[in-house]
Amino acid sequence: MKTIFHIPHCSKKIPKKYLKEYLLPKNELIKEIDIMCDNDLDKMIKANMMFKYSRIFCDVERFNNNNEIMNKVGMGVLYTKTSDLRELRKNPSKDIIKYYDRYHYKFNKLIKKTLETNDRVLIIDLHSYSKHPLDYEIGKNLNRPEICIGINEKYNKYDFEKIIYITNKFGYIYKINEPFCGCLIPSDYMNDDRVSGIMIEIRKDVYDTCEKFSKIKEYLKYIKNGN
Repeated sequence: MKTIFHIPHCSKKIPKKYLKEYLLPKNELIKEIDIMCDNDLDKMIKANMMFKYSRIFCDVERFNNNNEIMNKVGMGVLYTKTSDLRELRKNPSKDIIKYYDRYHYKFNKLIKKTLETNDRVLIIDLHSYSKHPLDYEIGKNLNRPEICIGINEKYNKYDFEKIIYITNKFGYIYKINEPFCGCLIPSDYMNDDRVSGIMIEIRKDVYDTCEKFSKIKEYLKYIKNGN
């Protein structure tokens, strides 16, 4: 079994040619990028897949169809609203979707290649979140544990129980699917029993000191190695 770490939301970059589309002053745009960024996750563990642009440019974890629940607050694949529901941009360029399509093509290709030499793949979908709910969050779930473990109907019970064991070993307070739920599985493998996924969301204050950061790094190392 191969464990793949997916980190889609830790970049702060926006391609220069699209900056003119944003309606916020530069200082406010920088602040918004930071608020929505899963800061420093790429320094915790080496990512096998990581989107190199900010989620406020293109969110590769949203569904690119009418079933995406975040469309209702202007935060589908192409955000038009900020985290506090101000106007971010009016009409995002339609060609931005090519970044989304290329990313998912690459992700599917990675899984295909990995399965050539492994009987099974576990995707760890790695995120972080704020201590207090942001305005855009649907439901405004106040239950914000140190670690949120997200699963969907297609999860592997053995992998799940192992992550619960490691989380308990490190003494983190966790909840299942609270405040966020589910896990991304690349489209070509959503019905493939060889591929499963678990989302790990880390509350941002859990790693806001050097000591805490080192502990989280060790925690993720254990998950990667299956200790």
